[in-house]
Amino acid sequence: MKRAKYLIVIAVVALLLAAGVLPAAAQSGGPVSAQVDRTSLTTDDRLTLVVTVDSTAGDASQPMLPALDGFQVLGSSRGSQMSIINGNMSSQTYYQYTLQPTQPGDWVIPPVTVTAGGNTYATEPMAVRVSQGTGVPSASNQPSSAFPSLPGFPSLGNLGRLGSFGNLGNLGSLGSLLSPPTSPTTPSAPRVPVEPSPAPAALAGQDFFLEATVDNQTPYQGQQVLYKVRFYQAVDGLGGLDYRPPSFTGFWSEQRPEQGEYMIQAAGRNYRVTELTSVLFPTVVGEVTIDPATLAVPGDFFSRGANLASQPLVLSVKSLPDNAPPGFTGAVGRFDIEATADKVETKVNNTVNWRVMLSGEGNVENLPDPLWNESGQWRAFDSQASVDSRFENGIQLGSRVYDRVLVPTEAGELTLPAVAYSYFDPELGEYVTVESQPLTVHVVPDGSNRGNAPTLPAGGTAITAPVAPAVSAEIRPMKEAPASWTTGSPWLTDKAGFWLLWAIPLLLLAGHYGWQRRQSNRLNSVSLRRSKQAASKAHRALREAGKDAATDLYQACGQVLTTYLAEKLDRSLTGMTQSGVVQLLRESGVEADLADRVERCLMLSEMGRYAPADVYKAGDELIAETLSLVDELDKVL
Repeated sequence: MKRAKYLIVIAVVALLLAAGVLPAAAQSGGPVSAQVDRTSLTTDDRLTLVVTVDSTAGDASQPMLPALDGFQVLGSSRGSQMSIINGNMSSQTYYQYTLQPTQPGDWVIPPVTVTAGGNTYATEPMAVRVSQGTGVPSASNQPSSAFPSLPGFPSLGNLGRLGSFGNLGNLGSLGSLLSPPTSPTTPSAPRVPVEPSPAPAALAGQDFFLEATVDNQTPYQGQQVLYKVRFYQAVDGLGGLDYRPPSFTGFWSEQRPEQGEYMIQAAGRNYRVTELTSVLFPTVVGEVTIDPATLAVPGDFFSRGANLASQPLVLSVKSLPDNAPPGFTGAVGRFDIEATADKVETKVNNTVNWRVMLSGEGNVENLPDPLWNESGQWRAFDSQASVDSRFENGIQLGSRVYDRVLVPTEAGELTLPAVAYSYFDPELGEYVTVESQPLTVHVVPDGSNRGNAPTLPAGGTAITAPVAPAVSAEIRPMKEAPASWTTGSPWLTDKAGFWLLWAIPLLLLAGHYGWQRRQSNRLNSVSLRRSKQAASKAHRALREAGKDAATDLYQACGQVLTTYLAEKLDRSLTGMTQSGVVQLLRESGVEADLADRVERCLMLSEMGRYAPADVYKAGDELIAETLSLVDELDKVL
């Protein structure tokens, strides 16, 4: 009777697991276990995988997440929990991964490996069935506060609200977005509050999204245009972003250092929005395209990250009207002009400082200078204009100050003429001319006869004779020069040995350069020979590994592939992670698909070494894949 009840309980539990009512769990018996919140879902849903690591077994590494066929890792987070019961302390770390099915089918989540206390542990594989969805994200896609129907399961909750659990690094803001971080103490960009903008129509629940907008798609040439890039993020846990703004060809541009931040809700999710602004002034007329801005969101140990790009923008830049006034030199915006003088009374040949200031809205840093009204009553000395440019309330404004030094050449009531300045006002669509006030300066004679010229009689001609300068009795005449100069021949420069000594450093430099070239050629020839032989050595090593029954095929494949890559790339890969190897291959010109196959092969080799014996039994297939990779890599490296 008891046996029958026991069998009934087992059957009920099996049916519940098959129906997806209970979450599946896999545990290796060691300090690591893995759980998913469901075993049956559609392509519209998301799967949550949680790996639990018991830290009491020793210092544990982060889980090694295998390649997941049929799923894409959208995000990850980490939490920890510590408890003391009857004097015994236990510590557990939880790693949560959000997975998105990529296609329907019966998929298997391979074992997740963790190294703790010097030993490697692996979870059991878990089977998940994915059926075709409707294409509309379901409510289950939204993060919940806890997993239902799972007693004792830690509440990792919303990635944006981890409670007492930490995460892998809160992105916070773009921080060093404008340039790569130079040191841990590099200050982040200033953050300012901005008015939230409506969510774009293309934002439909993605974890990350990049948008670019302009406030005017039909500006005049020289008119201000605000270009804004908005980064939407629904999950945390990433950092070290690499932002590349467009080149802004056809524009004068200035990237604003401050960053705007706000929160919005869109597609049922909470988004943190970071906004960057560039001030543009078009310099050409016609159709001008602003290329996409790009943002690389790097993956961490658990995810591949994302490469985002905004949409390109096309502006129709209008030319200025033809009815420009004669004094117009190209200024666009809205400006005013004023002039001041430091004196209202002076003497002939004394200086007057005349200050003319242009101020207003527009590209102040590149404004053309005013046209000066030159007068024979003044001698003018110009200096470089000082510029004060600032950005306030979405408008580029400032001033240009010209300090001119004027010297009156005659006495009387002299006038500093008004200075006119013409500009095109894009808001009014017409040309405007502003003018400073004229200034009057009272100039009196200086009372000195600077020329010491004799007074001429009427109709006469002045005849002057040279006047010998008076010589003081205190000044003695200089020593008379000899009738002829003679120079002695310097004995040192006439010697051949003097010039030979100068040749010795040149000979030493030439010898040192030749020796370095010889060493470099020798090293290059050795590296080239080793690179050419790398493929044949890899084939020979894999054939020998396949013949020896005592050889660990997984270890052999990983070691052979790593050695081959090190010889082809001519650098050591010791201590480099698998993602680092993939990044290095991509930088060397290897296509992304081939680099991903290398990463998968290295990962399978690592997992096969430590996984239970009955999990991986495809060593021959791994050897074949490694041979194929070596042949394909040898064509591009």
